[in-house]
Amino acid sequence: MAQATSYTSRMVGGLTQRPLFPFILPILLTIILLDRNKISFSHNGLSMFLFVMGSWTACIIYKESLFSNQQLSFYFFLFYAIIIAYIHVRVFGNKLFPLYEKIMVRLCAITLVIWAIAVLVPSSASFFRGFTPTGFGYNVFFIFTWMDPRYGQIENGIIRNAGFSWEPGRFSVMVLLAIYCNLLRNGIKFKNNRSIIILLLSMLSTQSTTGYVGTLALYAFWGLKKISMSYILGITFVMIPIGYYASQLSFMQEKILKQLDLDYELQKFDKQIDYVNEISQRNEYIASVGRFQAIYYESQNIKEDPLLGYGLSPSNSYFSTHISSNFVLTGGILKIFGQYGIPLGLLLYFFLYKSSARIGKEYGVNKGALFVIFLISSISYPLFLIPVFSAFWLYGLFRKDIPIEELKPKAINTKSDEETDSEEETEEVNKDEDILHS
Repeated sequence: MAQATSYTSRMVGGLTQRPLFPFILPILLTIILLDRNKISFSHNGLSMFLFVMGSWTACIIYKESLFSNQQLSFYFFLFYAIIIAYIHVRVFGNKLFPLYEKIMVRLCAITLVIWAIAVLVPSSASFFRGFTPTGFGYNVFFIFTWMDPRYGQIENGIIRNAGFSWEPGRFSVMVLLAIYCNLLRNGIKFKNNRSIIILLLSMLSTQSTTGYVGTLALYAFWGLKKISMSYILGITFVMIPIGYYASQLSFMQEKILKQLDLDYELQKFDKQIDYVNEISQRNEYIASVGRFQAIYYESQNIKEDPLLGYGLSPSNSYFSTHISSNFVLTGGILKIFGQYGIPLGLLLYFFLYKSSARIGKEYGVNKGALFVIFLISSISYPLFLIPVFSAFWLYGLFRKDIPIEELKPKAINTKSDEETDSEEETEEVNKDEDILHS
């Protein structure tokens, strides 16, 4: 993810920040993609969505008097994400999902090896500390973030795997989406499915509550397309023991119990806020709020302005202006309504639902799986403004003009990963020969 280091975070930073190269790089790559793949921007879905978001943005700017470059940058990246998502959907179509999976599998394979070295060779800590420091550890050539045990990112004596993200939980969300893509291509299949093994091992290494719950829910939900008494009994005898075992893991149990004791956590957090507000400057970042506490405070933001929301800048929220500007609210399941207001928030969730259904129809699989994993992931992390995720939840809107009958997606792949890779290599060779002959 771009935010893994201070350098790469410039990709999603303010418009006037430095350096410029990380900001320009994805734009240049998108221009190259467009040059090689001509698409039309005359699209009813795109025009309608840009009009709706443009109208909402104008209202927010007028309401909050947002005229600084820092404030306006949030809204630039809103439209940036929409346009990038549109380009990806129109260029790749339903090939977007196997492409995302393929990239994730290769990156996960690399990070698994480096993570294994870090775990099996504790003395390697001095080596990793020689790289660029991040919030929880050190980033190795932008491909792997080593979690420093001194910062608490260790469970049961094993450091958590953050992959190429800045922390393990966010990485688990990205892996979860890749698992979804693999299920689209293969269904529930483990034999001759090297990719899913790599993805599941990566998920396991994150030790992320969000990732574990999302993976269990995804596999359980995937089988709903063929509900029968035998399936219900099977899922009961298989998933419940697995879920119970996962909840009994010390780190999972501790996290769940802490999060569910909301009254205690809110009282403790209120005391922490009072202390931090006294010793810290306004807008000085101290920490993020726990996911369930964040849902509570986000509900307060919604009550403050249920129609338009507070916009994309957290500094304009009720929480920031009336409670504390030194903490950040995590999670996005209610943040959508807090930021955009209830009417627009419902519209965004509707687009997510329609995209989930559209993908399911194209692949002949469960139509609600994407919707479910987005909701689960959003409890911990906001997803809607990340361009690659935007391509998933806006897929239905940007593909609605193409009749499903004209599409021939490969819903279930009965071939092994080795056979698929071999076919792809053959196709590439044939293309090269056609170019030479011409």
